[in-house]
Parts: sequence; C-alpha cells; structure tokens
Amino acid sequence: MSTKCPPVLFIIYRRPETTKRAFEAIRQARPAKLFISQEALPADRLEQSGFAERHAEARKIATDVDWPCEVKTLFFTEHQGIIQGFKKSLDWFFENVEDGMMIEDDEIIEPTYFRFAAEMLEKYKNNERVMCVTGSDALHYYNQPYKENSYYFLSIPCVWGMATWRRAWKLYDPEVKQWPQVRDSKLLYDLLPTRAAAHYFSQKFQLYHDHLVNSWDGQWIFACLANKGLTIYPTKNLISNIGFGSVGALHKAVPGDNLWADLAMEPLSFPLKHPPEVAVNKVWDEYAVGARYAKSKLSTVQKLKWSVESAFPGAYIAVKKFYDRIFRPKQFASHDYKAERQLLP
Repeated sequence: MSTKCPPVLFIIYRRPETTKRAFEAIRQARPAKLFISQEALPADRLEQSGFAERHAEARKIATDVDWPCEVKTLFFTEHQGIIQGFKKSLDWFFENVEDGMMIEDDEIIEPTYFRFAAEMLEKYKNNERVMCVTGSDALHYYNQPYKENSYYFLSIPCVWGMATWRRAWKLYDPEVKQWPQVRDSKLLYDLLPTRAAAHYFSQKFQLYHDHLVNSWDGQWIFACLANKGLTIYPTKNLISNIGFGSVGALHKAVPGDNLWADLAMEPLSFPLKHPPEVAVNKVWDEYAVGARYAKSKLSTVQKLKWSVESAFPGAYIAVKKFYDRIFRPKQFASHDYKAERQLLP
C-alpha cells in the first residue's frame, strides 16, 4: 500500500454535480488502485425524465481516470437498495484489497486525509481493537483543548471517508443477528459514555434487527460496538459532506445535520503526533455522541424520567403497565413491555 494514498472505493449513483467535486479530490491524490461502484436505477425510474441521463453522466465523470492507475468497476445491472448496494460494494472491494478507504459521491476529501488514512491503516493493521478511520473531526465544536495529538479514539464510528481493513469489514452484518445477545448482556451500557446514549443506540439497533430501518451505516456502528472496536478521528476536519438535501441524495436531512454539512476543512500536519495509548477519552466520547446524535441528549425533564427508568427498570415497567391499564387501555393492549424492558439497563 502506498504511504500517500491507500486503495480507494468510490461509490456513485446519479449525482453528477457532487460526483465531479468528489472525484476531483481523488484525481489530485492519484491512488494507484481505484474501485468504482455504481448502483443501478430502480425500474420505476428508468423511464422518468432525466434519471438515466444523470446516472450515465455520473459514471462518465467517475471513470475519467487520467493518471497511472489500476481501475476496477462494479456497475450493478439490477437495483440493490441501500443496504445491499453498500454491502456488496464493500465486500467486492475487500475481496481485492487488505485495506482501503471508501469515498461516497458527496464527500470532498482534504488532500492530507489520504496520507493520514494510509498511515493509520499501516500503523494499526494488526491492532484488532482499532476498526475504523474517519476524516471527520467529531470534536469540531468542542470548546475545550483537545488537539495536543494528531488524532484521538472514540467508541462510535463515522462512515464519512471511512478507511478500514478486511479483518474489520468481515464483522459487518446487515441483519445485526448478534443484537439479542449484545442487548441481553447490556454491553452498550458498559461501553458507551452515558446510559442515555446506550439506551438510544439500543433502540436503534432493535429497529435494525427488526428490519424497520432502510440504512446500512447503523449496522457498521453495531459491528464496531459489538466487537469493542475503536475509531480514529483526526483533530482537523479532513472531509466535507456536500450531499445533504442534494438532488439524488439517498437520505433526507434530519435535525442537527446542518451543523455537519459543508464544514470547512484544514490540512493535517506531518509527521503525525500519536496519542500515548489506544484508549477512549470518556469526556470527549460523551460530547461527540451528544453532538452528532442530538436525540441521545436529554432535557431536564427527560433526565429525571430517565434516572428513574435506569435506576429501577423493573419497578418503572410495573408502574407504567399499571398506569396504562387504567388510563391508556389501547396502549396497554398493544405495547410490548417485555421488549421495552430488554432495552433498559
């Protein structure tokens, strides 16, 4: 692997405007190995005006490679959907390389991130506790000193500019089949910085397990947490996501996304200054989870309610069942109190 740029998987769809900007950063990095994956249009979009043209234009941009490079392509002929599209693309990528980075068509990479990712992939290739590298600085809005070193470790991964290893990706399971075991062991309550955060992600993983969420990245978060994996974050923001609300975006923007969209980037200095140990700073971890996942933060009233729920989960469920039986009979008849109890500490 080059120490300047690892193998790159470029995932595109039908956004030529963002694809062009993302590809220009890749062109400047000149990776020796470039893999390009493109989802097929669903059948109901093939005949709609403009869709096929934009899809074809994005492919033309991404394949205009004008530097010495080994190029491989995976152009799906049938629509895969978000989950299988990403999984099959990354499976294919890691069948061909031991490590590398994934760039989506709405991610602009700061030039120093390619070298940073390459050095991190090399340095931690045999440390199975480290599962992911990202270009996003999760402490971007943190108002306390944290930039003594070039990077830090957190418990929750970010897939923006994600770099990882074959050894880590093989742990990915879109169906999160391990979730009942992880849930019942209360592992998240041991790993995450607050009980509220653990409960928030417990609810999310239950939805993934029940196939109620059409997304692929939450399962990667689960894989990292279930295997007690850590993610490397740079102390400078090395990636800018320009895809929120763009035409052809796979996800709708949610509250809080505006804080992380189109962030300014700044280069990282070399040689890197490494942290003294591979460990999570719990204060930073708590801040980062709350900043990126706003719904994991609680209001004063919610904190009071949560303190009762988490301290006395069995009693809380018993009282709730009694209240619902008397005052909310429809809720009582339809609610799964056992499932709710399973997600509590």
